[in-house]
Amino acid sequence: MTHTLQGVDVADLVPSLGAQHSVAVTNNSTVDGRNAVLFQGSPSLPDNAVPLAWRARLSRPGTTVALEWTLDYCFVHGRQGNLHDGVDYGAAGILDARLARYNVAGLSYRAGNFGFRREIGEHPDGVLAVFQDDTVPGQGAYRRGCVGIGMDGAATFVAATEPGVDLTFDPHPEYWLTLARYAAGAVVDPGSTQAVRLTFPGGKTRAHAVFTGTTWTVDYR
Repeated sequence: MTHTLQGVDVADLVPSLGAQHSVAVTNNSTVDGRNAVLFQGSPSLPDNAVPLAWRARLSRPGTTVALEWTLDYCFVHGRQGNLHDGVDYGAAGILDARLARYNVAGLSYRAGNFGFRREIGEHPDGVLAVFQDDTVPGQGAYRRGCVGIGMDGAATFVAATEPGVDLTFDPHPEYWLTLARYAAGAVVDPGSTQAVRLTFPGGKTRAHAVFTGTTWTVDYR
């Protein structure tokens, strides 16, 4: 099955491309042994795509940790084809992406390894797309992996590989923050977390989030 977007208006993203964002996370609770975890949501995802813990740092009670990133996109593939809550996607490859011209990647499987290539052809600007060819292992295959997109060098969404399936992603990020046991690269079940959305209003790029044990408060700078 092909997941297709007809084009995405990314004019609102252009001013932020390459800009550094950050969130300072203060743990004002007794919750220990958890990471401050950033994961992303999206306006449109392929049906079998899952979010990953994109940034994660240990957050001890009474401490503040910082999570930082820039708005730069990439394609990613991994070794894990059985994607379920908490499993690591198995980072294996990465390819730089842009919102035009370099916004499409092809995925192949040769000599026991996945590999990306640049794709040239008809595709809508603003969409990040992956074309999986017929060599890619699919459902039931021992060597099945995963493929998707990322930001600032780390994966944000992946889907299990399937031959002949084209995946298209809307690049508009929705940022979510939680305290959880997820390590960076692990599949996240958003419904199992007490997460707060980070909105960065008015072009602001810095946030301070405080967790009390029951609620989050966030202010922006």
